[in-house]
Amino acid sequence: MRNLLLLIIIAVAGFVLVAMYVAPTQPGLRTWYLQNACVHLDKLSPQICAPAREAEGAQRT
Repeated sequence: MRNLLLLIIIAVAGFVLVAMYVAPTQPGLRTWYLQNACVHLDKLSPQICAPAREAEGAQRT
């Protein structure tokens, strides 16, 4: 049970880290995160998706 809980915690942390550091540099991944994941991640902290939003705004102009 402890191993399952640890695996879930690591998966969630990886999901958040990808949103913050990898997604802003990858257009397809960034679009998916902004459309699907950021709705839920913003409930935790609006700063998680801020880099992806900034990259999306910079690319549009």
